[in-house]
Amino acid sequence: MIPEIAQLFFNMKRYLLSAPLLKLFVVSLFISCSPDQHHTEQVNHERMVAMLDSIVDDAKAHPLKYFYANEFRLTYLDSLVQANPDAPQLLYNYAIEFQNSTELESSVPILLELAEYMTDPVSRRMTSEALAISYLRMAEVNNCFENYTPANCILPFDEQAIHQNKEYVQSAMEYLEYLLQNHPENYTYYWMYNIAHVANGSYPDGVDPEYLIPGMQDFEELPEYLEAPLFGDVGMMKGVGDNRISGSSCVEDFTGNGHLDIFATSYGLNDRVIFYEGIGDGNFENRTFAAGLEGIMGGLNIECADVNNSGYADVLILRGAWLARHGEHPNSLLRNNGDGTFTDITISAGLLEMMPSQVAAFADINHNGYLDLFIGNESVSGWQGVFVQGDDDSKPFPSAIFLNNGDETFNRHESLNGFELDAFVKGASWGDINNDGLPDLYVSVMGGDNKLFVHRGFDEDDLPQFEEISGDAGVRYPRFSFPVWFFDFNNNGLDDILVITYDVRAIDRVADEVARERLGLEVTSEYSRLYKNLGNETFRDITEEAGLDKVMFGMGSNFGDLNNSGYPDIYIGNGAPDLSSIIPNRLFINQNGERFYETTAYSGVGHLQKGHGVSFADFNGDGSLDIYAVLGGAVEGDFYHNALFENQSRFGNWISLELEGTRSNRQAIGARIEVVIRDEDGERSIFRTVSTGGSFGANNSRAHVGIGPAQAIEKIIINWPGENGEQVIENPEINRLYKISQS
Repeated sequence: MIPEIAQLFFNMKRYLLSAPLLKLFVVSLFISCSPDQHHTEQVNHERMVAMLDSIVDDAKAHPLKYFYANEFRLTYLDSLVQANPDAPQLLYNYAIEFQNSTELESSVPILLELAEYMTDPVSRRMTSEALAISYLRMAEVNNCFENYTPANCILPFDEQAIHQNKEYVQSAMEYLEYLLQNHPENYTYYWMYNIAHVANGSYPDGVDPEYLIPGMQDFEELPEYLEAPLFGDVGMMKGVGDNRISGSSCVEDFTGNGHLDIFATSYGLNDRVIFYEGIGDGNFENRTFAAGLEGIMGGLNIECADVNNSGYADVLILRGAWLARHGEHPNSLLRNNGDGTFTDITISAGLLEMMPSQVAAFADINHNGYLDLFIGNESVSGWQGVFVQGDDDSKPFPSAIFLNNGDETFNRHESLNGFELDAFVKGASWGDINNDGLPDLYVSVMGGDNKLFVHRGFDEDDLPQFEEISGDAGVRYPRFSFPVWFFDFNNNGLDDILVITYDVRAIDRVADEVARERLGLEVTSEYSRLYKNLGNETFRDITEEAGLDKVMFGMGSNFGDLNNSGYPDIYIGNGAPDLSSIIPNRLFINQNGERFYETTAYSGVGHLQKGHGVSFADFNGDGSLDIYAVLGGAVEGDFYHNALFENQSRFGNWISLELEGTRSNRQAIGARIEVVIRDEDGERSIFRTVSTGGSFGANNSRAHVGIGPAQAIEKIIINWPGENGEQVIENPEINRLYKISQS
């Protein structure tokens, strides 16, 4: 028992320096808990709940450390305002805090009062912009919640989405007109002004032609042969429209009842996780409390994996992202008990460490049949304090690989035979760039070179060895990147890489960049990168020729074959903390592995609310992938219902494969699948790898394979992870789900 306590203290000591309440809690554990109690899972679970409670207490005591603790920040600012009622800058900050909170309307009278006596040009611009934003957000809240329809906030607006109460949006338009007349170089104002007219129902005729952004209400011009799917948001109807702020999601059959479930988070300090159990026909019940999840709070991102080969997916919650040294928060590993409940086993699993973490990725990298883990932390970079009021005084928070011992414990490796990473990590994915059966790791770094660690086999102790080759492979960029994944976008049997940009240098002018793109003007933010695998451990940047040279501030995102063409499509959640960044999330359909066409407007998925964790899955079992998207911004008042975009199109045939490893990891993560079909073009193969997809939001790990117009499948070839050989299924039926165990 003594070593366990010592390890716990070692992992937490840096956090204790800045969290006195947590320190008091841990000291009390040292005093009051017997060795037997320390070994009980329930005590460890309760310890995690207490740690999370202590973070809330710390936020109450030190609210300026947490940019999204707006209720606590308001209490703090209120005391300052009472003592300094005539300080204009303080009053302005007070109003902005109200704007970011659930008490949005309270910002308006303060700003109106400031506008009366702060009449110099700079102050007039500040108050006018803030009033325009407050009124526009008030219009959203009033019309999108009090007058809810599934079409609300989705660009282009249909008749249902046009605001019924136009008072607030018209007030916003008045201030935006003033701002445009005096600051015509600011395209954020163009964007907000045009969005306001769309919501008002006066676009385009009511828009001053000088400030018109054409095409806001138009569908894309698409090739006639492109099969673009149509979607409708059924999240509220199906009972999964959780209404909170930024968070993530993963989809699996957590209960083993044959129906897909949703596990979702919101990273608000008091926001508990949500567990929706599938009950059939794409319907759900909220089973959070029954699952024993009360007290498990927060988490900007989650990943799901069966870490103990129980046959039930477990959940890893990542915490502390974007908070620099204030984000020394614990992650949580929730073991799925197989009976509809979860237990936090972070401490006993050896995963307790206090570091700001955004991303994790699972793979069996040492071929012992259990899933290992990479956790990406946000270390010193010069950009880690971008959302913490310029506070970039941070410590090193190195990332690590955790090797699974097979007994619900992990060994941490900060340095491992060529792997070492001390950077501001935002995305990560395991793949196999050279088809040698050994998982390779790609990591996106905010403000630096991205990394590609190629697995080079094992040393004399059977530990994996890596070589970092991003420079030679040509995959270092973009320098301001976020989500990333491996996928075979062109079906040639080689893993390609998509890295989606999030250029924090333009974080306060996201809408400006989108408006410039729509107007055909030059943009300054970096483009994402699509890297085509050339088969020799090098890649070619084909972003432009593939049609993905677009403005993206990508956060949650994922991929899957939405039209059953055999080629994976991508959906990207966009946005920024600023309430002016009401830009659409974007959908791109893959045409024959040659080019991506944007179908955002046509497909009905251009939601203007900030897009975070994204999960693809066939929720209703009709053979077409749907999209679950966690919506909501970075502050308490920027909430919105999560969306479940139900695929209403029926394109092509398909097969879905749920693999179960016996010698490989039971979830079969990393299994390579080749589906051989014969169609009018002759015999061809479609390739898939079992995974949960992108790095911000987790897909269902069933491999959904569209086969287009093909009427039959000749065979399925499965290469199981590790040195476990090949398995062939001859002439399977199409349009059905197969559960295949490793033979």
